[in-house]
Amino acid sequence: MSHPPEPRAIAALFRMLEPRLGLSAMGLIACEDARPRLVAATPALSRLWPREAPAFAPPPAGARVDPGALGLPGGMAAVWPLAPPFGLVVHDRRPRRLSPALAAALDDAALLLGPFLPAAPRARAPRAAAPPCPVRGAILPRAAAHRVIESALRAARRGGGAAPVLLMFGLDRFRAVNAALGLAAGDALLAVTGARLERALGPGGRVARLEGDRFLVIAEPEGDSPDALATRLLEVIRQPIVLAGRRLTTQASVGVVPPGAPPPAGAAPALLAQADGAMRRAKEDGRRMAVHEPALDDARLESSQLEIDLANAPGSGQMRLHYQPFVDLGTGEIAGAEALMRWRHPTRGEVRPTTFIPLAESTGLILPLGLWALRSACRAARRWPPGITLAVNISALQFHQPNFIAQVEQVLAETGFPAERLELEVTETVLMRDNPETLGTLRALIGRGVRIALDDFGTGYSALAYLARLPHHRIKLDKSFVGDLANPATAELIRAIIAQARANGVGVTAEGVERPEQIAEARAMGFTHAQGYATGLPEAELTLPPPRSRARG
Repeated sequence: MSHPPEPRAIAALFRMLEPRLGLSAMGLIACEDARPRLVAATPALSRLWPREAPAFAPPPAGARVDPGALGLPGGMAAVWPLAPPFGLVVHDRRPRRLSPALAAALDDAALLLGPFLPAAPRARAPRAAAPPCPVRGAILPRAAAHRVIESALRAARRGGGAAPVLLMFGLDRFRAVNAALGLAAGDALLAVTGARLERALGPGGRVARLEGDRFLVIAEPEGDSPDALATRLLEVIRQPIVLAGRRLTTQASVGVVPPGAPPPAGAAPALLAQADGAMRRAKEDGRRMAVHEPALDDARLESSQLEIDLANAPGSGQMRLHYQPFVDLGTGEIAGAEALMRWRHPTRGEVRPTTFIPLAESTGLILPLGLWALRSACRAARRWPPGITLAVNISALQFHQPNFIAQVEQVLAETGFPAERLELEVTETVLMRDNPETLGTLRALIGRGVRIALDDFGTGYSALAYLARLPHHRIKLDKSFVGDLANPATAELIRAIIAQARANGVGVTAEGVERPEQIAEARAMGFTHAQGYATGLPEAELTLPPPRSRARG
């Protein structure tokens, strides 16, 4: 068996690591027959160590990382960011667990451990009824965080003081650290950050790690002002750390809920949401710190909650499709229908598409939503007569996905819907990438039999030159043009667009046709199709009237 280093060398190592890692409870143990013997320890760990040797469970080998990730000196074989259930089980009057955040092998027999958070007896604690508040290792669930906050509020109510200060910290670009340096380095960063916050806060506060890269701090209202405390802790987080051989300075954002009169019981979820909302605002505004402001944070919280609900809407049956017909102005009969998403929220009622579609596009949720709409619409349109076209909107984000063509092919194969009856409507934002990839995707879709329509044409980026260069089957002229047909300048522009479309052999649809007389005007102008309330309202089922009975304005 190899021997641990000399105690004098270990004491020097402790002195070096304490300011670097923000650790106070550290110790060197020698493992003999799975029973660790404490060789050297800082006073903080000595007070925690049991009189009888505890059982010891080593971490899995797969958890090992380079010791340089934490700036540890040479000679250490490996470092582990640890999490419960790993730890030292202490059998005193009742079993307790010492949960170290980090372990480093010095040789085959000795480990350096620290810091520790024991499940210590709570009788002497200032807030005796408070549940434990782990910083590192296991993530504290939201429900448990609510109980910690409620305990602090009860203590404030009993003592007649103000409610505690809540601070929500979120590390900036934490995902980039995981991606560049690995998950083990990210775990080490979280462990050291939690230890530093706990040490800087002192005995008058609490620190808990929540999900992801977030830390909740609960501080006494009598201490530093909330702004001063937040600034001081931000500086603590900014202290450099060496991860995977790289010196890294971590930035964070913090949301602050200042002290006030203790709210009634059950207010913890709202307070935690306020801190979270302020932290999100600090991140978005790039200001590092934001104090809770109800008008601003409630709006962000509302948007965040709506985003969560939107992600779950298709799977919970809240999202559905309605179909609005468009007519062939030459025959007056229905030529096809456009699939339109509708969202009926269980508590908000009908959410307008102008609300949830931009949210879906800005968050990336349009990708799963768009695929759901395409698959659901193709499955429903199989019941339509053979001559009816199905039009489905495709966002620019969907269109430019590398696997978009494969997704379309898969949906058509799954549903058995004919490709030649599917028309994909792409907006002018797709034209903003006028490059070989865009043209290649359009041509590949058309080559597979799918039709292409340019939607909302004329609203911003388009020009007549694009009609000749971009392969497509139909143009949908924006409703603002249809509503301004009496304007000579608008009418002249429309005639130019229609003339160019005819030269290219494609159809032109008048959107927003709301009155019967507009159907006649559109036909006289040279439009080939019309769509709007005058041709039919969006309905859950496409209803086909008897032939030649509609749109004969």
